[in-house]
Amino acid sequence: GVLASAKTAKWLKSAIPGVHIPDHIIRRLEQAEKPKAEGRAIAIELMQQLAEIDGISGIHLMAYKQEEWASYHARDMAVVRGRLEGCPVVLASATPSLESRVNVERGRYRHVALTARASGTELPRLYAIDMRKAGPPRGRFLAPGLVAAIAETTGRGEQALLFLNRRGYAPLTLCRSCGHRFQCPNCSSWLVEHRFRGRLVCHHCGHSVPRPEACPSCGSLDSLTACGPGVERVADEIQTLLPERRTVVLSSDMGGGIHRLKAEFEAVARGECDIVVGTQMVAKGHNFPKLTLVGVVDADLGLAQGDPRAAERTFQLLGQVTGRAGRAFGNGIGLMQTFNPDSPVIAALISGDAERFYATELAERRAAAMPPFGRLAAVVVSAPTREEAEDWARGLARAAPPEPAVAVLGPAEAPLAVIKGRHRFRLLAHPARDFDLSAYMRLWMQASARPPAKVDVWVDIDPYGFL
Repeated sequence: GVLASAKTAKWLKSAIPGVHIPDHIIRRLEQAEKPKAEGRAIAIELMQQLAEIDGISGIHLMAYKQEEWASYHARDMAVVRGRLEGCPVVLASATPSLESRVNVERGRYRHVALTARASGTELPRLYAIDMRKAGPPRGRFLAPGLVAAIAETTGRGEQALLFLNRRGYAPLTLCRSCGHRFQCPNCSSWLVEHRFRGRLVCHHCGHSVPRPEACPSCGSLDSLTACGPGVERVADEIQTLLPERRTVVLSSDMGGGIHRLKAEFEAVARGECDIVVGTQMVAKGHNFPKLTLVGVVDADLGLAQGDPRAAERTFQLLGQVTGRAGRAFGNGIGLMQTFNPDSPVIAALISGDAERFYATELAERRAAAMPPFGRLAAVVVSAPTREEAEDWARGLARAAPPEPAVAVLGPAEAPLAVIKGRHRFRLLAHPARDFDLSAYMRLWMQASARPPAKVDVWVDIDPYGFL
């Protein structure tokens, strides 16, 4: 990490338990002419002093891939650093990535399997709720079977978690009279309603406006309707159905910042609420002793993406979040609402046969020469207008060095075509696994004209995001 200023260091020291930053480090930052550069130097010094063993927990998480400013994967940096320092590197995960599993098969990693939980309790039993046959009534999002399980669990003095990886109240707001949809003026995305804050917000650029009383297009009053659920709407529904239960929403964009979140996580751990409604942040390493039931509101959500890792990521996320159930005393249950209970991801989770899922996924990746059996490099071109972005992307495609071992795909408009007012096009280089992709990309960029100031060209080798 980097200590960007003395103020940051003081905040970390006070806000996060267990963080120890010596006073002489804070003084160095206060006296530095360039605090960020000094912070990087301090971080490197501390890492060198402490390099006896390097450990990364939850190594499968996408958050370890840096895709802004400089493109790198923290897992790979840890492995390189361990090699340079001569120290072991421990990559820990309950749902390791396909790349890590293949590295084990190739002898690059040793595989140490932990066959039981630290508490000794059994893993939760997982079941699918088929929303086609046992779904909720119109206008609701929680199936009767899930609501009944929550009522029974909390009635015993235990806790339940409702998981939905979607912030806010609803992902889309539209007018019933004229069909107007609220879209971000800077991005090709809908504005997300945050009812607790009374605002419509873009999750890509931060644009925010108050939720109007009337439609800005036709002027109709009381015609605006929320479409689809976010965690706030799920919390509203469960509070309506079980009003006597204490419910808390855990989401990164709720007011109060890290101090509020810290207090609420501690309150949940102490058993001071009955139902937790949360986003992806609740799936990461938290231990709630009284939590015995996890309900996944939309188990299909992560699968509807043009991403070669979509099935793997969904399997990892659902495995992690349902694993919160019964960690302390066992008897955990996970209920997953799905419209496709026969999908390989859901079937593997319910059967507990992770090896079959990984084998199927690896076979599909091998056949398509996708990572970890092939490599990818993304080139993203952005510009103030669509024409400028497309023209420059087409010029880049023409400048690609001819190489039989590399397929250059695109340009194509990015799925998120506009972000922060900039139009985006993508190209993809797809070579075999043992091809020197970095050298090829350097040749490609050198063969291309230097882009004008208003055009940005971003190269991401081994990309994890495809939006």
